[in-house]
Amino acid sequence: MKRALFLTYYVPPRPAIASVRAQHIISSLRERGWEVTPVVPDLGEVAYQPPVRTTGVVDLKTPVRRMLGVRAGQTTHERFNVEHGSRIETQTWKQRALLAGHQALAFADGRLGWLGPGVRAVKEILRAERVDAVISTSPPVATHLVAARSHGGVPWIADLRDPWLRNDRLAGGPVLHAIDMLLESYAFETASTLVTVSEPLAQRLRMRYPKQRVYAIPNAFSRSEWESVPFTTPPAATFLHAGQLYRGIRNPQPFFEAIGQLAGEGAFAPGEVRVDLYGEQEPWLQAQIAACRADGIVHLHGRLAREEILVRERAASRLLIFTADGVDEQGTFTGKLFEYLGARRRIIAIGGPAETIAMDEVLTRSGAGIRQRDVAGLRLEIMRALEEWRRGDTAQIAEDDVAPYEVAHFGAAFADVLETITCNV
Repeated sequence: MKRALFLTYYVPPRPAIASVRAQHIISSLRERGWEVTPVVPDLGEVAYQPPVRTTGVVDLKTPVRRMLGVRAGQTTHERFNVEHGSRIETQTWKQRALLAGHQALAFADGRLGWLGPGVRAVKEILRAERVDAVISTSPPVATHLVAARSHGGVPWIADLRDPWLRNDRLAGGPVLHAIDMLLESYAFETASTLVTVSEPLAQRLRMRYPKQRVYAIPNAFSRSEWESVPFTTPPAATFLHAGQLYRGIRNPQPFFEAIGQLAGEGAFAPGEVRVDLYGEQEPWLQAQIAACRADGIVHLHGRLAREEILVRERAASRLLIFTADGVDEQGTFTGKLFEYLGARRRIIAIGGPAETIAMDEVLTRSGAGIRQRDVAGLRLEIMRALEEWRRGDTAQIAEDDVAPYEVAHFGAAFADVLETITCNV
């Protein structure tokens, strides 16, 4: 049996959407005869069981927080009495300063924190045991830096769920971007193959690394994960979003405006329409809802266990994806898109670039939904969902329509790439 080391920060039972792709890689390769050993930094958040192996990691954040006088359980914004705000509003100098500090610390932590301990641990495994391949997945990109420093002559696949080099407001500014250009070039110089989630992102990598083999392998969903989740009829026309908004980079305002306008025009009676958002409950989001006169219709909830979110997704009329503007979004696939395909409820994607993006092609090909960029289009979609609900007809997407996005296709593609690089050694 061939064996692969899998370097990642996210693997079950760590609760994050990134853990889903990691689990799909692990389970798919095991089904195809590979023994996969995940190697993760021990962040103290969850208890892992074998075959997951944990390593040390340098904590860069705690000393800085202590130096700033931030107590345990307290945020830096609370320490300095500064509201988070959003990235779509004008920020005070204190907000900008804290954001810059967070970005710099996150940059260092996501590249250097695991570098020393991770490299030592992987080198020790490779010295003591037979390993046929190394796989690293990001973000954070520390996984690729560890692989670059430790894989030696063992074939290595670098898997990117998001671009390493970003061109949006998550990039962290020109100085950090320039450093990342150097780090990425160094890391990928010895990679056997690069894998990413869409053809537009793969093409960007091919242009930057013309000598490398680059493959696009989109995310997927597992039908087995949904077998015990029933379809239920919602008590109101229910619109649901579960996930991060990145403090407004994914901006829900057009949807709130459409909801508020329709409510003000009397298009629906009280209780007929409901919007549920699961994630961070930040002040800017509450203020945006109030400004759009959507109070009492939009409900903010904290995070829930993934199992409970799946139940609520199948009890919704429409599932929402908020999309950021910018060139990175042309090839970005959120993990939620594929989770929603598994839910088989219709999807409304909101915002994003004017050009056709990778998500549009999936929504069109599957017939699962549509992307709207303006309030007028969103009003129409809201009313379509409402009329369906009034007829007692909450739409379900056919299994055959989403079948091309099941994990079996993902697993076959990833296994083919892995077999290719190990057979060529």
